Amino acid sequence: MKAKAWLFLVLANLFWAGNLIFGKAVTADFPPVWASFLRWAIAAVVLIPMAQLVEKPNWLKVWKNNWGLLLFFSLVGVVFYTLLTYTALQHTSSTNGSLINSLTPAVMIVLSLLFLKDKISVWQGVGLVLSFLGVLTVLTKGHLLAVFSTHYNQGDGILLIAVFLWAIYSIVNKRAQHLPPITFVAFTALIGVICMVPLLFMQPLQTGHITAIGITGVIYLGLFPSIGSFLFWNQGVKVLGPGKAGITMNLMPIFTAILSVMTGQALLVSQMVGGVIVIAGMLLSANLIRSGKAKTKTIGEQRTSVV
Repeated sequence: MKAKAWLFLVLANLFWAGNLIFGKAVTADFPPVWASFLRWAIAAVVLIPMAQLVEKPNWLKVWKNNWGLLLFFSLVGVVFYTLLTYTALQHTSSTNGSLINSLTPAVMIVLSLLFLKDKISVWQGVGLVLSFLGVLTVLTKGHLLAVFSTHYNQGDGILLIAVFLWAIYSIVNKRAQHLPPITFVAFTALIGVICMVPLLFMQPLQTGHITAIGITGVIYLGLFPSIGSFLFWNQGVKVLGPGKAGITMNLMPIFTAILSVMTGQALLVSQMVGGVIVIAGMLLSANLIRSGKAKTKTIGEQRTSVV
């Protein structure tokens, strides 16, 4: 069961890497709101009959008993996260996007530390700092000393906000474990689409700019990242927990870099170096996650013993 969960998480990140590649191409044809809306509309059309066929839910009962959770996940994971991601991709590269997304496990750990009172080991803390330095290497193009004087890409800043939203989504995700997985994603997709309808008028669609690549990209976004990744991610989190699931997001920069090269995009030296630092930091943190039987002292315990 755990092996299958790990496989699901790997596939989820592979599809998400494709989301950043295709998302970059799609936003050249479709405004971010329309890209988000069409992506989840396609997903909803496929997922609703799939859920009815496989899980046969009582839709009214599911909504009545869980409307607060469903609305939360729809707004955070479908509307805001997706919209922010595609808006950011209009200003930054797919590679930068994947590297910044690699901060998600670190943010999840920090939020768990602050709000869930989880504990982390000293080395896990070192790994978080190392990952942060890796992202700074990417954002400053390798000039860390110019961190306060660098003119940052606004797309990178928007992605940082999206990372916080996804971390929150993943942490709260455990509260939805009682919901059938396909029904859960189908509901959040449908609610998200409804919520985005008023936003469509803010960014009118220019049909003359739509290309075959844009249409292909939208179909990919609607099927693989929306259906495949969300189902696989939710199942992986359900079995392994958000901490271990977050580890696999280190694969996204690798997958994105490979796909970027395959599609003819260039990689900067700072992106490669920063990516290695980010992944090394997160692997350092991941391998030292404190379990109930772990003997490693936490940061709090270390501080107490020193005092």
